Amino acid sequence: MFELLSVSKNYEETEALKNVSISVGARKITAFLGPNGAGKTTAIKILSGLIKPDSGDALICGTSILKNPIEAKRKFGYSPDIPMLFEYLTGIDYLNLIMDIFRIPSSERPGRVEKYIEAFDMKDHIGNQITAYSLGMKKKLSLIAALCHEPEVFFLDEPTTGLDPKAIKALKDIFKNLAKSGKTVFFSTHILDIAEKMCDDAIIISKGKIIAEGAIDKIRAQASSDKATLEEVFLQITNVDDEAAVK
Repeated sequence: MFELLSVSKNYEETEALKNVSISVGARKITAFLGPNGAGKTTAIKILSGLIKPDSGDALICGTSILKNPIEAKRKFGYSPDIPMLFEYLTGIDYLNLIMDIFRIPSSERPGRVEKYIEAFDMKDHIGNQITAYSLGMKKKLSLIAALCHEPEVFFLDEPTTGLDPKAIKALKDIFKNLAKSGKTVFFSTHILDIAEKMCDDAIIISKGKIIAEGAIDKIRAQASSDKATLEEVFLQITNVDDEAAVK
């Protein structure tokens, strides 16, 4: 459903990504893991068309984000780690703006958003101006905006940040339903317990290079103990301390 093809990206003298290739298929929930500064956010921003690579390309359902950006962007939903919203709008106005951009007919809109508004317990807040929202409510609105036009692929950068336990449970259920319906979910996280419980596969990046990928059980087999948790495996293969890994 999406691919990174030999992508490299430098920021002045820092190599954020070094010839990175990723391929993720349909019906997958894949965690993108790595220490701070490993290149996760850079990769997701390239996939979503927010920044351009120095070399390589990204394909969304076979469409190049560089050559056909508008067509490619119709095929995915994106939620950044820090919500980027028009805060002078109300929540429902913002969602309608997103659906205007994606040309969703008015007749189809209630069914697309109501289930997510209910799942994230936003019914009493959706008519309020976004500037009055807490960080958690802004995060929920950003997630609903990524979901409401029902794309094939979802790119989510730290989607659980700021969410309460009830909202995290709702997000887990939503991810599972999306995968069952043939969609692709790709998200970065530092909360390895969530990744282990929610995901089919994981991709681990360190210092701009992919160092492990595949089924979580396959990655776990790289540890010194066959009973190791994903967190223990992560720490072993990235050589980072506990505090840096879970921050």
